[in-house]
This record gives sequence, C-alpha cells and structure tokens, in this order.
Amino acid sequence: MHQAARRGGLHVFGAYYRGLGAAAAGAPAPGLTCRRLRREELISFCADPELDLREGMVRSALLRGDACVGAFAGGELAGYAWFAYGDAPHLNGVRVSVPAHAIYRFKAFVRPACRGRGIAPFLYGAADGIVARPGRRYVVNCIALQNGPSIAASLRSGDGPLGHLGYWQAGRRFFAVRAREVELFGLRFYLGE
Repeated sequence: MHQAARRGGLHVFGAYYRGLGAAAAGAPAPGLTCRRLRREELISFCADPELDLREGMVRSALLRGDACVGAFAGGELAGYAWFAYGDAPHLNGVRVSVPAHAIYRFKAFVRPACRGRGIAPFLYGAADGIVARPGRRYVVNCIALQNGPSIAASLRSGDGPLGHLGYWQAGRRFFAVRAREVELFGLRFYLGE
C-alpha cells in the first residue's frame, strides 16, 4: 500500500512532540557523548558516504540557523539530528511550517553499525539542553507512518503522538491535510516557492 500511495503522490506522517526538557531518562551506551556540531566538522563529515550528509544541505541548514547535534561513541560520530527554529525544507519543494513555540527535529540518522543501542532516543533527549532557546517549549517531528524504527526511537525518547498530517503532490499541484490537534499546534506542510 505504501508504494502505491507514494507513486500516487500521497505522503502521510505521524507528528510526535514533547515538552522541551521532558525527555525520558535513559542511560546512554557506555562512552556515548552528545554535543553541537560545528560547521567545519559537518562539512568534513559530508565526505563519509555512510553518514548521508550532503554539503549543499548542510550549508543551507546552517544559513537558516538550524543546529545539528551529534552523538559520539569512542570518538566516532555515531549519529546526528538536525533541529530547525523556523520553516524547514521537507522534500520536492514541500516545506514544514514550524510554530514559534517549537523546535522541529528533522534528518535524524544513526550509523547502521551503531543501530539498536538506544543512541537515537538518548541523542534526542540530550539535545534538549543544547538546542533550547527562550520561548521554545516543545520539540516536534514528523515521521512517515511506515518508518517503524524511527517512530519507536521517538517514543522511547519521551515523545508522544500529536496526530497525523500529510499531503498529496503531483508536480505543482498540492493539497495538505492535518488532524485538528496538529492544526491547533501550528504544524503544517506547504509547497514552497
């Protein structure tokens, strides 16, 4: 069903959120540390194809004021997550409108060899103190319904379901939908310029 929906231009996501600083307490894997990644580091990490980072994306995100927090295991970058304070690109010209009271978590990634060790949930919680800003009370993210591992990591970090949202896109034709709770929260997809 998912393949047919995507071929038809339909994209459906669950929105998950929690209060900033209210992450579930979780012990990190031994030797795991988290910190904000600097521009120079991020550019150098683009050379590692396993990390799924593109230099153009990194530069654009940093110009927008987005932040990237990395989780390190034994000195190696084990995973990362990006955080946006304003509207963020999604895919194919679609953007995410982020409400002023929230920080949007996107593009989270854990190296394949490091998966299954609880790195993502720990990273999400540890990032709260690194990315917090005055007036921002929530962390929110959108996860495709078929992405079970990412949904599980989000829930383990203390996130709770907010509702569903999605869109249908065929070229420049676009139609977005969202559950009432998601609408009241202020999160939405739209087609950018």
